[in-house]
Amino acid sequence: MNSMTLTAKAVRVGLFAAATTSVAFSGLAFAEEQNDGAKVERISVTGSRIKQVDMETSSPVTIISAADIAMTGEKTVADVLNNSAINSFGSWRGMSGYGAGSSATSSVNLRGLGSSATLILLDGRRMPGTSSSSGATADTSQIPMAIVERIEILRDGASAVYGSDAVAGVINIITKKDFQGVSIDFSTEQPSVDGGDANRFSLAAGYNTDKGNVTFTYEYYDTKSVMDKDIWALDDPNYEGYSSFSSVPNGYYDTGKLDENGKAIYDFYTNSDMCDQTENVTDWHDGENNGRCGYSYGEVTKLFGDVTRNSFMTTFDYEVTENIQFRGRGSASLTETNTRYAATPVSTNYPVMGADNPNNPTGTDMTLYMRSVQIGERDTLTEGNNFDILGGFVGFSDVGNGIDWEINAQHSSSTTNSFNYNLINDSIVQSEIDTGNYDVFNTTGMSYEDWNAQMTDLYGKAAHTGVYQGKFDSTQFDGLISSTLFEGDSVVVAAVGGLEYEMINFSQVSDPESAAGIISGGSGGDDVDAERTRQAAYAEFQVGLPANFDLSAALRYERYEQNGNTNNGNQESTFDAVVPKLGLSWRPVDSLLLRASYGDSFRAPNMGEMFASEALSFESTMDTVWCDDNTDANYCRSTQQHKTLYGGNPDLEAEEGNSFTLGGVWNATDAWNIELSYYSIKYDNKIEIVDVADLVKEESENGGSEYIKRGADGKIETIHSQYRNLASVNTSGIDFVTGYNLETGVGDFRFKVEMTKILSFEEQQKPDAETVDWVGEVGRPDLRGNFMVSWEGDNFQAAWNTVYIGAQDADFTNEYYGRTGTGYEYADRPDYFKHNVQVSYYHDWNGSLTLGVNNLFDEEAPNDFAEYRDYRDADTGLYDVLGRTYFLRLNQKF
Repeated sequence: MNSMTLTAKAVRVGLFAAATTSVAFSGLAFAEEQNDGAKVERISVTGSRIKQVDMETSSPVTIISAADIAMTGEKTVADVLNNSAINSFGSWRGMSGYGAGSSATSSVNLRGLGSSATLILLDGRRMPGTSSSSGATADTSQIPMAIVERIEILRDGASAVYGSDAVAGVINIITKKDFQGVSIDFSTEQPSVDGGDANRFSLAAGYNTDKGNVTFTYEYYDTKSVMDKDIWALDDPNYEGYSSFSSVPNGYYDTGKLDENGKAIYDFYTNSDMCDQTENVTDWHDGENNGRCGYSYGEVTKLFGDVTRNSFMTTFDYEVTENIQFRGRGSASLTETNTRYAATPVSTNYPVMGADNPNNPTGTDMTLYMRSVQIGERDTLTEGNNFDILGGFVGFSDVGNGIDWEINAQHSSSTTNSFNYNLINDSIVQSEIDTGNYDVFNTTGMSYEDWNAQMTDLYGKAAHTGVYQGKFDSTQFDGLISSTLFEGDSVVVAAVGGLEYEMINFSQVSDPESAAGIISGGSGGDDVDAERTRQAAYAEFQVGLPANFDLSAALRYERYEQNGNTNNGNQESTFDAVVPKLGLSWRPVDSLLLRASYGDSFRAPNMGEMFASEALSFESTMDTVWCDDNTDANYCRSTQQHKTLYGGNPDLEAEEGNSFTLGGVWNATDAWNIELSYYSIKYDNKIEIVDVADLVKEESENGGSEYIKRGADGKIETIHSQYRNLASVNTSGIDFVTGYNLETGVGDFRFKVEMTKILSFEEQQKPDAETVDWVGEVGRPDLRGNFMVSWEGDNFQAAWNTVYIGAQDADFTNEYYGRTGTGYEYADRPDYFKHNVQVSYYHDWNGSLTLGVNNLFDEEAPNDFAEYRDYRDADTGLYDVLGRTYFLRLNQKF
């Protein structure tokens, strides 16, 4: 009997077997007797809903076991995934300064196609999405390490199998089950920088009976904040992380003079004496009068916030009858994150001091650049609560070749509450300045203490607490049946088919003042009130052919119907698609598997992308349109922030794509295996918020832009952006994995190398635009890899894990965005190596102790810019910025 026949026969799942990873107790193994009486193990493999005999199928899958995870030395699932070679350009890690709860989340970005193109599963089912992503992406940082049995990464598109969003790949996190006894785990780590201390405690317990099993896991995780000033070189002479929005106000006014081109000359006015006496403020860039006071915002902000998380999970199964089993899962994650950003710049609506104001030193109208440092920094408390409950019946009917069936119900809820303290009501600031009671420039010569007290009083009257709440609810019902349709001497056909129905509600709302656009310092306004239903039907077939060929095919129909409130009233839309997937594998010899797969992909826009009202942000880019003809050292910087309003677009179309993989797996010996795979992904109609740098570039090329509003002086006043269907992204590359096990008289050695070489990453930002290949440019390394070597003796184990990120060139990036010759060019990035090492001792009382060091050689992240330094001058999505980190882990089983 050939191996494919066994695979097909394995579909006849027995009494307690699931025919699909959609219910997802994938860690369970089942067996069926062959004609010779031997047992064949059947397992669920990510990428197919049909039980397999062989872990290797026509789709490439990377498996990271619990042991592999432990040997990485990383503290969270998010960090483990971020270091994967196929997480090409790095991923989002929550940082201070980002609204809607996103400062408290982490995501994954397979193949560099965006986190919304990567589907995250927990035991084969979609994880609840975050409110900050409108439910489109899951927060991988909320998954407790204690529950993870293994992580399976499907490295090709799988919309036909799992549905929308599986464009770049699928990450399936498999949890521990059938656990017997009690396990206690404690770990602590200490970075070499101040802050960042992390502690984790977990408790896992399980109990088995003749009728079933129940497991329970609890994890407590706590990490301390890291201040920006402890990471970045704020004392570097090239440091330019200053803002004209200062605790000592700056006034911007028309001098009444003209330059050589007949344009009005504008200048700043400030009180240099107050500037010299104020903490974190410097007399910066002299002007015709007193220059301006520059505020060093990086001195007071947190890069990563304080995080406390409590996670719970239980799984259970129970034999109801001889042919029916009930099983389920419940989980909860409760997280609090405290972040800090610099005190509020009064910038949503700039205050103006009129020419007739008694405190105006210039006698002409002045635009004020103010920052409310006197009442404290912007502290944000974000509460994230995620709940998930799943229940289902699995059964077997002895009809024909045998029919396996299952029916499930699942409800998930994700809620985010954010409280943003020390924001500023612009209207109050303006009205108080208009009274003439506040001498913000100290023209009357008050003492510093008296001047500072009046500024405290002014901002205290205008102080505002911003409130944001996002809620995403999902209720799903699904079922499937599977069987062997045909079984002959040389051909076997197995199939599975199923239906899914999901109801989704999503809302996010800010406090009324923030939504009205009169509050500075927050990101209110992107309110959403929407709902949608999703209906899906799918079928999957596997055909065992002569000569050890294996043919697989999947087809899914998916339909989304949604409606939401917009400025133009309630809007409705429908998206639907039929997506196929085909796979072929062949074993010419037992040790070699050759395979190929092709699949279409489909992603419906999320409800925030479609229905969000305009939200305020301040985005950084150089205004090359103005700066090509004018000089202003403060304004003409790549870090210059511009008032930007982002909004949804109800006219969006669905994203489409396809992926192709070709490769093979060779077990060269019993101890050595090699995998080589080629991938190519085409991603059309890709939805992205249009970057402000691209809008400025577009304006320069077209001689104007409807999205950019400029003031009387020609500088950018407001940028309007929205989600659009950008033309396409095409990317291709090669994955290489090899592993070798060596048994010796002094212990067992294990070697593993994982590399991804990106051959192309071509992006066309609109149909008539040039196609740009970004591979190897800044932020898009063409080579990533990991190398791991471990040793295991009688009572000891040691591991050395190396993360590699390839060098990146900045020449084309600077040319493309008009930075060449400006002094604010991106810098080239050299090769980067991060080494994590650890040693474990396993004692005779069923426990262990592990000591380790992450980033052993204290490798620094490359600087982003060539000739100046900013307070966040590194890519935190790609690189480790915490330096050498020591950790200790204790485990005890009972």
